[in-house]
Amino acid sequence: MRRVRGKCSYLLPIRRTVFSITEAKNFATYFQALRAAGCEVIVIDGSYTAVFTRHAVIWGSICLHHPVIRRFTYLNDKVNRFTYLNDKVNAVHTGVAIAANEKIILADDDVRYRAEEIALICERLEKFDVVRPQNFIVPAPWWSRIETARMLINRATLRMGDYPGTCAFRRSAALRAGEYDGDVLFDNEEMIRHFARQGLSIDHQIDLFIRKNPPRFHKWLEQRPRQAYEDFGLRGKTIFFASILPLAVFLAFAGQNPPLIFFAAVLSLGSILIAAAGRASGQAAQVFPRSACWFAPVWILERVASTYAAFYWYLVRGGYPFGEQILSKGIGRDWFAGGRTASAATAKSLIRE
Repeated sequence: MRRVRGKCSYLLPIRRTVFSITEAKNFATYFQALRAAGCEVIVIDGSYTAVFTRHAVIWGSICLHHPVIRRFTYLNDKVNRFTYLNDKVNAVHTGVAIAANEKIILADDDVRYRAEEIALICERLEKFDVVRPQNFIVPAPWWSRIETARMLINRATLRMGDYPGTCAFRRSAALRAGEYDGDVLFDNEEMIRHFARQGLSIDHQIDLFIRKNPPRFHKWLEQRPRQAYEDFGLRGKTIFFASILPLAVFLAFAGQNPPLIFFAAVLSLGSILIAAAGRASGQAAQVFPRSACWFAPVWILERVASTYAAFYWYLVRGGYPFGEQILSKGIGRDWFAGGRTASAATAKSLIRE
């Protein structure tokens, strides 16, 4: 495809082991809408060769369809790596290297932007190096309402809001910041925190909501232990969820039904109220259904079960599968220092407002 400069480059890393004609055509329609909105569309495709070839037939005329370049290195534990274990990070760096525009929107394959959101993000990139919006899920089957409850709890408890599957940044700033840890599962937020640690200005747009498509149920089930594993570096959070089951068992076998009922009631009501607080903050009520708050106790139970499943992966395999690799780290070298930097910057901006 002939290179065309636009208002921004839209970067999509993707990897498929099986070709789906329906999915490929749906993406083609989305890419055409992105081009109409003024985007250069870059798809960095790490799919199997046969799948890549069929993608190229459908997408080749409407986007820059490119394979992953695996030449990126960084210093990790004093060992020079010649490729990241998380191949998605290789794909991101590949796309940044070949992008024709200064402004880049990076998005997971389930994210769907509209033209007005692209325009707003490009406008914000005139003032900031990085823009970090929020996601919401539509349509929302019951399992996605559990995920939505998690988003609302994060929104209520984290200064920077929930962790989105998309962000935007200035290409020159990203190149100046250098490569980020590519051996982690939680790569989206690791990149943001790397940018923060390197001094890039970040606009945490907690009321700019970008839609996500819901995963299929089997995909959602696959993702549960992974999200729990990503939290292993956050020891307090992991200990909290791991302690719920033994505490409930102790209360049950001790014959203390009233305390067990009280414990379950406090946990359920507390999670619902926290989710409701997240929905009440800012403009969240415009995109998050009220009914999602009632799924907060279900998310607590799901995360308890997923934490023990993640323990299994850690003890038996030494990590969690990501593609064809086993990744031992959920979060990486810039998580805590970058998080403190980003949180402090966000607090200062709130005080100024």
